[in-house]
Amino acid sequence: MPPFLRYAIGIGIPFLSVIPTVPLLNRLPVAFWGVPLGIWWLFACIPLASLCLSICWFGHDRRRPEEHIETDYEGGRS
Repeated sequence: MPPFLRYAIGIGIPFLSVIPTVPLLNRLPVAFWGVPLGIWWLFACIPLASLCLSICWFGHDRRRPEEHIETDYEGGRS
């Protein structure tokens, strides 16, 4: 997957689904069970953002080898 497409899916779609749409949806006088449409949309964007990140991971990062990070948790103490 090309880097531009990866960034467009992983960052662009979640960003565009929240930032410009929520102010527009909050202007509408629509509410389900007393909850405004903008709040319903925000809750719907949570799985959408997870789906976009999983598409990026399956399309690019899944084939990368895992890095082995060596850490010294004891801070050099023996």
